[in-house]
Order: sequence, then C-alpha cells, then structure tokens
Amino acid sequence: MKVTKILAAFPFMALSLLAATPTVMPETFFPTLDGILKHAVQQSPRMLNRTLDLEIAENDRIQARAGLLPNLGGYGNYYQTRDTRADLPGRLAVTKVSYNFSVNQPLFYWGERVNGAKMGDIRSNMAKGQYRDGYRQLAQTLRSDYMRLIVQKVAVQRVIFNLEYAKSQLAQEEERLAKKVISDAQIFGVRLNAEQAQIACERAQYDFETMKASFARLSGAALPDEAIPDAIPVLTYDAPALDRLLAGFLGQKDYPTTEAYVMRQQLEIERLSYATSKTRLLPKLGAVLGVSQDEQSYTINIAQRYKVNSIFGGISVNWNIFDGFAAGANERNALARRRQVENDYRSLTDTLAQQAQTQVKQINFTARSMSIADRQLIASESTLKSRQDEFSRGVIAESDVSVTRLMLYDSIINAYNYRIEYLTRMGDFLGTIVEDPVVANIVDTK
Repeated sequence: MKVTKILAAFPFMALSLLAATPTVMPETFFPTLDGILKHAVQQSPRMLNRTLDLEIAENDRIQARAGLLPNLGGYGNYYQTRDTRADLPGRLAVTKVSYNFSVNQPLFYWGERVNGAKMGDIRSNMAKGQYRDGYRQLAQTLRSDYMRLIVQKVAVQRVIFNLEYAKSQLAQEEERLAKKVISDAQIFGVRLNAEQAQIACERAQYDFETMKASFARLSGAALPDEAIPDAIPVLTYDAPALDRLLAGFLGQKDYPTTEAYVMRQQLEIERLSYATSKTRLLPKLGAVLGVSQDEQSYTINIAQRYKVNSIFGGISVNWNIFDGFAAGANERNALARRRQVENDYRSLTDTLAQQAQTQVKQINFTARSMSIADRQLIASESTLKSRQDEFSRGVIAESDVSVTRLMLYDSIINAYNYRIEYLTRMGDFLGTIVEDPVVANIVDTK
C-alpha cells in the first residue's frame, strides 16, 4: 500500500540514542539547520537591522570622541561696494575682503570631554552585546520553528493517511449501501467523516506551506521539503551536567548575561554623567590658533580704514558662573538616576538567579514527561507490530491495523513535541547562563 511507503519513511523504528549533553542543540544533529543559523547572521532581515544598529552605535561613538579633538572653522567674505563719504565727492568703488580661520583645541574641561568619550565607547560595547544576544534569540526562534516544521510534516502525512483510510471506509460503506445492507442514515456519519478528513488534510497542508514561508522570511532563506527531516532523534537527560552549569553560573560575582552586562555599563554611564554634571559651573580652558583679515581705522576719521592681517594664538577661558540653579538640579538628577540603576541591578541579579534555577527545574519536568512519551511511542510501535501479525494471520481486519497506525502517528507527534519542548527549554537555559554555542557563529564585532 501507499500508506506503508509513507510510514516506511520514518526512522522511528531504528533511532539511535543521542547523548544530549547540555551543549547539544538541534543544529548538532540537523546539519541543514546549522547552515541556516550561520546564513541568518548575514541574511536574516532581523539581523540586517541589528547590523545597522551597530553602525549607528559606532557613529555615535565617533561623535562622542569628537569632543577631545581639535575643531577647525572660520569664515570668509568678499564684497564689492560703492560707498558715499561726506569728506569726498561722488561715489567710491571699494573691494572688501575679510576672513577668520582658527583651530580650537580643548585643554582642560575637568574630565567632561573624556567622560563623554568614555560613554560613547560604553554605548558602542552595549550595542555589540545586544547584537549578539539578538542573534541568539533569533537562533532560538529558528530552532523551534525548524523542529515544528518536522512535526507539521509528520502531521501532514498523518492526515493524508487518515484521508485515505476515510475514503476506503466510505467506499466499503457505499458498496454495502448499494447492496441494501445498510441504510442512508447509517452511511451519513461515514460520509461526514470523509469530508472532515478532506478538510483536515487541506488545512494541514496549507498550514505547512504557511509555516515554511514564515520560516523563510525569518531566516532569509527558502526551505524545500527535502531539507526538512522526517524525525527528531531520541534525547537523553544529563541532570548532573546541568547542575554543574547552574552552580557555576550562580557562583559568579557578576552574572555575564547581556541584560546584566548592559545594566552594569549603564551604571558606569550614570557614574560618568554624575561626574560630568559636577563640572558644569567650573571654568574650561582651551587653546586657539588662527589667521584673520579685516579692516581697522587708526585715525579720528573712522571712515578711513586699512586692511589688517593677523596671526593669533593663545588660551581661551569659558566660565559659566551662574545658570539659575540648573547645574545643581542636573547634578541631583544624575545622582538619582545612578541610584535607580543600582537598585534595578540588585533586583536583576536576584531575578537571574531565580530564573536559572527555575529553568533547570522546568527542564527536569520536561525530561520526565519526554521519557514517558518515548515509552508510549515504543508501546505504540509494539502494538502496531502485533496488529500486523494478527492481520497476516487473518485474525483482524485491515481497518484495525489502520486505526493502530493512526494511533502511532499521534504517539510520534506527541513524543516529538516533548523533544522540542526539552530542546527549547535547554536553549533558553543556556542563553540565560551565556553558554549557548550558537553565538560562535558571529564574527567578533570588536
């Protein structure tokens, strides 16, 4: 039968056990997924936007550093005029040329300019950390979606088998109706079942195509049917290894998660902002060097002007002595913001510790449920084999074997769903403790 060929495509009868160490992720045993994850770094629309975030952060860093560098500027004017003077008859044609070009270099700003440059560097590093974490989150989504495509592929094959079974049942009942063995009322339910099986088949196929299109948009690469595996391998749960990872994470003074790192960097920015706010009313020193040309009057007759060329250099002082108490308010705000971040950081460390412990506990629950589902799958396989033997001996009808096959399909889908949940929870935990191996796909952004 065609159905036998469909079921023969499943390797569930001879799946080898994979030792799922805590760092084994779906891409370890799905090479196609590994290539997709590497491809997504450069081609995923989401990562393309995050790459632009990196460019913005780098340009912001350059702008922040500009306060330490010299500033060159000036102006130039050229005029043709006709002047009327009281001491001379008629109009005079006069050419006026003036310019001023200078270089200004900050010398001593009480650390204000240096702090600004440091804050630019910090924000750039924060953007790099967020870029890596953004890719990890994308990879986690792609992993889950890829495995759910496998389940949906199985679901499509199940509904195809169910449709064929419903059609065969309907054909048998239609033949019995033609022979007047059953009534129209008795065949009514069978006809409805066949129609429902047709609708379910079309819907499952449509959902499968929709999921593939969504995956392609997210990953930036199309995924043909042959690139989707037929099965999710059996996994094993290594509790001691997880406990060691959890203990190592909880034993760190500063958690290395992106969220904690960003908050620590934000705390440093607030510290620098507070230090800068204290310099607002202090005098600032700078050096200036330049050339200029203008007109100057050296006599009582101010209309009698002479061209003056100058080369100048020296020290400039800029001192904002009183600003209406704005400096004090700005300083107090900076201190309040710093204390807010400190409080948030203490709360975050407690949350991260609780989150990691909860994730390990949830992995344990899922692993136990996954083990039950795997045992149910083995039992369903044994039941199918027994039914096939009984059918070959003529003890039961072929329809009984078909029903058992449908039950086996359900067991496969149930087991696969638990394996997906297990791997997803494992990926979330590894992401929390910054041990997800997928981040190695990113070229160093420093």
